[in-house]
Amino acid sequence: MANEHYGRFIEDAFVKPIRSVLIVDDDYPTFDEMLDLEIAHTGEGRPGRTPKKWYDNPKRIKAVIDSFRRPERPMLVDIHDGRNVDARGDAKVAAHLHQSDLLVLDYELDKSKPGDGQRAIDILRSLMSNDHFNLVVVHTSEDLDTVYREIIVGLLPPSPDRTTPEETAAANDLMADREEEDEDFADKIRASIARDQYLHARLYPDGYSRIMSKAQQPYADFAGLATEAGWSPDERRLILRHMLKTFEDGVRNRMNPEAPQGMKWSASGTKWVKTDSIFIAFSEKADKDDLIGDLQTALEAWNPEPSRLFLAKLRAEMDEYGVVAQSAALEKRHALAHWYDRLLKTSGAERRWLIAESVGRHSDQLLHLISGRVERFATELVDAEAAVGDPNERSLHHFNIDLSKEDIRKRAAREHNAFVCSKPPQGWHLTTGHVLQIDDDYWVCLTPACDLVPSQGGERAAAYGSRLPFVAVKLHELRAGKALDVNSNLYIFLNFGEEIKSFGFNSSGKEGAAPQWRMLYAEGRGVFGEDRILKVAMMQPGKRRLISVVKSATIVSQLRYEYALNLLQKLGISLTRIGLDFVN
Repeated sequence: MANEHYGRFIEDAFVKPIRSVLIVDDDYPTFDEMLDLEIAHTGEGRPGRTPKKWYDNPKRIKAVIDSFRRPERPMLVDIHDGRNVDARGDAKVAAHLHQSDLLVLDYELDKSKPGDGQRAIDILRSLMSNDHFNLVVVHTSEDLDTVYREIIVGLLPPSPDRTTPEETAAANDLMADREEEDEDFADKIRASIARDQYLHARLYPDGYSRIMSKAQQPYADFAGLATEAGWSPDERRLILRHMLKTFEDGVRNRMNPEAPQGMKWSASGTKWVKTDSIFIAFSEKADKDDLIGDLQTALEAWNPEPSRLFLAKLRAEMDEYGVVAQSAALEKRHALAHWYDRLLKTSGAERRWLIAESVGRHSDQLLHLISGRVERFATELVDAEAAVGDPNERSLHHFNIDLSKEDIRKRAAREHNAFVCSKPPQGWHLTTGHVLQIDDDYWVCLTPACDLVPSQGGERAAAYGSRLPFVAVKLHELRAGKALDVNSNLYIFLNFGEEIKSFGFNSSGKEGAAPQWRMLYAEGRGVFGEDRILKVAMMQPGKRRLISVVKSATIVSQLRYEYALNLLQKLGISLTRIGLDFVN
């Protein structure tokens, strides 16, 4: 649970920005029903009463709606009864689902199937597939524990950890041997690995086996049976994986095969579920419903890290003040006219380059005007955090990272270095700072960016036809753990998935040593597609003369511009150095 002072910032970043609420519940009245009732009062015939529960207690429904329309929090409320939700799974509850800031979702939308929440799960799956971050409160009169587990299973993809046929056969043999001594053993072992154990293993994929080996919950019963069977530690782990797979096979048809891995949920206490695009809180229907309060409690239990709050606040400020900032960004009309005039007078690759440049300038202006508000929010948050505890303790609380440990501190420094000096590759043509992998080697492009625009070059580029000449410096990969003087400006750090690799600008790591550089030639004027693969020609020695060899080059990373300029400057110094005739 987030500390009390931290909850205020969670509210500022996630709850206060809510402006619209969509309630999807087949017990709520629709506009059609209310209009029909009004018609009945005018004497034009009384409509038939529907089986919806709001007739029995309309004050509770009104109280829920009024809770979203308080003076301090006036929200736009819309109601949908879920009638057009396709039971086959094509859950599209009107086109405005993704436009609502908060979705209040009833679990049982099909009263013909008591306790069935498939329609609600279908809606949640559809929200998971869009790019808008959605806040959801599942509001239900069903048993909350059951609803919670069913939703997790319905949103989870199957586990990537699957036993091989050989492992399955070995596990079955071990269990069969034990059944010869205890004929009820199969039922006992199946009972020991059920939904709770499966969800725990999915939530802690790297640690559940270790917890089982210590005979801790929720694996205590399984560990006891394994001890009775006399299984070795490796055999226990094998049987556990096999039983988890067996349970998954039984619920696989209810899982979400299209969902990405990485979903999180609460292990105990306040219930919540989190994916990249959706956060789900849970609330029981009662006489006095406080859905915003339940959402706030769930968000605090999730305890989003400060960095996430910064970004959430940025999104909120963009929504709230983006129009005002946009107007301010458009004040320099002469400059805007000049930019647009350039776009209209160009074509092809040059226009594409200028459009990217213009969009970048507009974005910089807009963010500059918004960022001040976010900085004030961040300042208040950091000041409040600094006043309540040791910095290491706060980092451990929010990120589960113990910076007091040397190995953790080193990894944090490496991740920081990789973040500040490199980023995922961007753009549509080769540019300064792009890192290319050619065979097993890495090269960084260090030709000035203006010479790499496909439409530029004129007479200089004409001699090479469709090939774009560029200078590349070979990067020398360093062994992990090597001590580096990072402030020598000779090293860069790149992200490769979960791995961070460090590279030197030259092979010796010394300031005066020359780098290994080549003139390479990118085919197609350096333009690449979504795969970021280029054909690059490079000179190599043949039997009698130099020959040009065309190789495939993949752009795997990109240096941030100031770090690319640093290496470009070092290359320039190396190429213009003067040899003097001193002796030691």
